[in-house]
Amino acid sequence: MSNFGMQMPGGSRSRGPSPDVYTALMCVGTVCMLAAVVMLYIAGTKVAPDGQPWNIQEKGENQIRLPR
Repeated sequence: MSNFGMQMPGGSRSRGPSPDVYTALMCVGTVCMLAAVVMLYIAGTKVAPDGQPWNIQEKGENQIRLPR
């Protein structure tokens, strides 16, 4: 059939998978989540005792200390 210029449907070489819009959205979401974690870490160092964001404030009346 190729002698007559006709082509079979689906006869072309198949391409490999390529990134689509969902892959791009996943990458954007991952970057945004990482930025949010970094911002929370920075904010936590400003209000946490001794500048350690994984430390917690003491519970009780008049125990919370904020930096000046």
